Order: sequence, then C-alpha cells, then structure tokens
Amino acid sequence: MSLYTSKNPAGVAAMETGAIFAVLASGAVNAHMNGLQAMRQARESSNSQVLRHQLGVAIDRAQSLCDVAVQQASEIEQLKAENARLRAASATYLAAARRRAAA
Repeated sequence: MSLYTSKNPAGVAAMETGAIFAVLASGAVNAHMNGLQAMRQARESSNSQVLRHQLGVAIDRAQSLCDVAVQQASEIEQLKAENARLRAASATYLAAARRRAAA
C-alpha cells in the first residue's frame, strides 16, 4: 500500500480555496458593477432634474419676453396711429399757413 491516496490533499485544498475565492470575487465584481450602475442612474437623475429646472426657467423667461414684445407691439401701433394723426394735422396747418402767406 501506498502512503498517498489518489488525491493530493494540498492540491484539493488549494482547488477548493480557489473555487471559494472565485465565487467571492465574482460576487464582489457583481456588487461593484451594480454600485456603479446605481451611481450612474443617480447622476443621470440629478442631471435630469437640473435640466428640467433650467428648462422651466427658460420657459418662464421666454414667456415674460413674449409678454413684453406684445406690449411693445401694441405701443408701436398706437404711436404709428398718433404719428399719422399728427402728420395730417401738420399738413392741415401747413396748408393753412401757406394760404395765409399767399393771400
């Protein structure tokens, strides 16, 4: 009989330990990758909220500028009407002044 069995005890222990460490390493890598994915999602969510806020501010600013533009367009139309009225009055006074000067 041989002192040794067909299995090498040190080799078997090394293989079992290696298998255990491989499973643990695989779990650690999966946990790390899941953590990275969660971090990316949190960052994207934060960026989405920032962009949503910036969009809201931009929409509010655009609305206020639109309101100002509408008010100014209305005022321009009023000024054009007043300008036309003043031109007509000026032409009437000028014609009357020329008639008096010619008389």
